[in-house]
Amino acid sequence: PRRQKLCVINLQHLSDETPDGLRKAFIECAAVETFFLWHKYKKDNKSDVNLQNKLERGIIPEGFKRQMFYTFGDFRDICLDTDISKKQGPVNDAKNKIDKIFPTTEPENKTKRQKWWDEHKEAIWEGMLCALSLIIRKKGMDHDVRDKLTGSKSNYNTIKDDLADFATRPQFLRW
Repeated sequence: PRRQKLCVINLQHLSDETPDGLRKAFIECAAVETFFLWHKYKKDNKSDVNLQNKLERGIIPEGFKRQMFYTFGDFRDICLDTDISKKQGPVNDAKNKIDKIFPTTEPENKTKRQKWWDEHKEAIWEGMLCALSLIIRKKGMDHDVRDKLTGSKSNYNTIKDDLADFATRPQFLRW
């Protein structure tokens, strides 16, 4: 399968089992996953020496943006309990934590999860973009790069139709 690992440690060890705690954990996991994805992307694309320069100018390479879309969709599937991957280890632990906040025994479970996701998906995407601005500097965020990334073609309001369309495709079609 496409997804070998996904950083869900903040979900796996969620101690603040509230919707706000869940929001924070999703944002942090998505940001960390984006950080790791970028380093793997750069390693896999060594021939493109301008990757870092593009990112510093606020340009996310299309190939990497595609990976970000997949990652965003994966987090959506985990949230909505529509993830079709084998749920074991960290992903299963994360699922169990989410189920404590949105019990699967409640009749309104799916509606509550969807509403929660709709309220927080933009913040989760922005967390992914913020992670890219942290990559530029070893210590702290590069606010100039962050402004370029969140104020450019990559901000949620600009790409939301493409991102929402992609993320709502059935997971087996994204693999």
